[in-house]
Amino acid sequence: MSRIKDIEMARYLAGEMSMNEEIAFLDKSGSSVKQHSELRNMEKHWKYFDQNPSAKSWNTGTAWKQLHRRLESEGLLEERIEEPVLGRRMVLLRIAATVLLVLAVGIPSLYFGVIRDGSSIRLSHQANEGVSIVNLPDGSRVYLNKGSEISYQKAFNQDRALELSGEAFFEVMSDPANPFTVHSGGVVVSVLGTSFNVKQVKNTPQVEVYVKTGKVLMSLEKSDQTVTLEPEEYGMAEHNNLSSKVLETPNYISWKTKEFKFVDTKLMDVLQKLEESYHVEIQSGEIDLSHMRITTSYSGQSIDAILETIATAFSMTVSHEKDGYILTK
Repeated sequence: MSRIKDIEMARYLAGEMSMNEEIAFLDKSGSSVKQHSELRNMEKHWKYFDQNPSAKSWNTGTAWKQLHRRLESEGLLEERIEEPVLGRRMVLLRIAATVLLVLAVGIPSLYFGVIRDGSSIRLSHQANEGVSIVNLPDGSRVYLNKGSEISYQKAFNQDRALELSGEAFFEVMSDPANPFTVHSGGVVVSVLGTSFNVKQVKNTPQVEVYVKTGKVLMSLEKSDQTVTLEPEEYGMAEHNNLSSKVLETPNYISWKTKEFKFVDTKLMDVLQKLEESYHVEIQSGEIDLSHMRITTSYSGQSIDAILETIATAFSMTVSHEKDGYILTK
């Protein structure tokens, strides 16, 4: 193994690579069983070294000089390097210490990224302030509903699997050789390239899957049951049972599209759907909404504009308060 690779590995372990450098480094890494084993060994040594620095053996000057002599003997220095000043010196010290660790372990051929990006490094995204859009490394896109979270391995391109808590709409890039899977509440959704919605219903064991385009395979982690869903079909998992049907409501993913269609719908149901989609609270005070119904549609309009039209239709006024909206007569 070249000494240049020694240094790259050292910088990677020491956490001194930029995100782009890490991605490039991971892309160059191998994926053989032998490399898995070797890298586990190196990470084990580095983890102990990084978490248990001994004051008796932690000598910054010695570590730097050892690294300098080694680089100089290998002909990797084009000009004389002065001992770094404090600050930059600490960065180079971590690299120096890691190189020394690599050399001390004595592994003849090492490739990093297979193990580190397998189980030890996961990326996560949360939607804390409304709907959040996440662009995945493979080009797929995720629309996270408020309060939802996804997590996946850093080397996502090698294994397109992620975990979902909450609700999300997925637009998946096609890659027949590398299926895209979503794990949520004991349910596994597998696709090649499509768009679909997965919802883990809060405070229940229920998971729902809706397919917009393409085809989806829905299965249970602890069962052999599977169901294949096609466009406009809806699958549900509850109490270890799978079922499917054609979705009849046109507003199932309105939280993502902001498109609504209501036909002779109770006004209280309309307001509830708007609350869920815009993540606001709408109060009607003492107004009796039970007898009020509406037929209307909205496309891409703001919640303020929608409520103004509703208030006008029913001779109400709408006011915007800090915590939401209030309808009054």
